[in-house]
Amino acid sequence: MVYQPCRTMVQQCVIASSLALSCLWSTSILARTCPVYKFSETVMQGATLSAPNRGTDAVILELEKGLLQPQLEAFITTQFPVDTIDWRVSPHYQWPASFTVQAPNAQEALERLLTPYQFVVTFYANRSAVVSYRYSSLEAL
Repeated sequence: MVYQPCRTMVQQCVIASSLALSCLWSTSILARTCPVYKFSETVMQGATLSAPNRGTDAVILELEKGLLQPQLEAFITTQFPVDTIDWRVSPHYQWPASFTVQAPNAQEALERLLTPYQFVVTFYANRSAVVSYRYSSLEAL
């Protein structure tokens, strides 16, 4: 499961309101027109964490026998806007054999890879991600 923290929506609201207030303040003092700010599609993609290749091309992930951590980190850094990965699960997980994961997008491929291991990846706006264990609601009680 891929979690997205709720603060990204809050951050977008804060940015939009600060832009509006700065435009109102500058126009009242300097009496000039306010520049138009357009949220680009890439900013919205970063907020929703869509895969870079949004076309009809399927994402293919080739896994080899060996440690899961370096293979998963390489996939996350190439398919998502991530520079730093905080690995909070055991680094000793092994992938048993050569295997190909094919999915319509990178998020679905990541979900198919993480489900058997009960991992979850949380993406943050500062271009970081945290790989941790998935906890069920019953375990939290």
